[in-house]
Amino acid sequence: MFGYKLSWRLKRLRVRWRKWRRSIDNSIVSSEERVITPFQEKAIRLWKLVLKDKNSKLAFNTYGIRQIELENLLLVFQHNPTGESIITIMDVNDVNHNLYELHIPVKNSLYICDQFDSEMDKRMNDVENKRRNIIETDLDNLLQQQEKRLKK
Repeated sequence: MFGYKLSWRLKRLRVRWRKWRRSIDNSIVSSEERVITPFQEKAIRLWKLVLKDKNSKLAFNTYGIRQIELENLLLVFQHNPTGESIITIMDVNDVNHNLYELHIPVKNSLYICDQFDSEMDKRMNDVENKRRNIIETDLDNLLQQQEKRLKK
């Protein structure tokens, strides 16, 4: 029982410590420093637009790197929860070979990650639902075939 109370107190102390550090971080960093540049804003808008396109291909690996591929465009997002994250934009076609790398602040990077994760979840649910429908129709067809065989 004593260990339970002690661990609860330590966890509560950690929560208070985190809240206190965040309050200091918010007061130290002025609102002017939180403003993102036009380049960062355009990169985030491009990420959102490509993410909404149903023809885009999404990928996620165990290192937390999120990728979106659409025709000749590849967007790679490397999330860093402790600092600035990086968006790499590759536009490769017959005429151009462009590569851009932009640093995204933590607040915006969390938003980007949430958007990607929710879109990936939607697409995975759609695939699962389609797979279930295919299995259900296949089983219905098998049942009908067996019923026809028994009636003969």
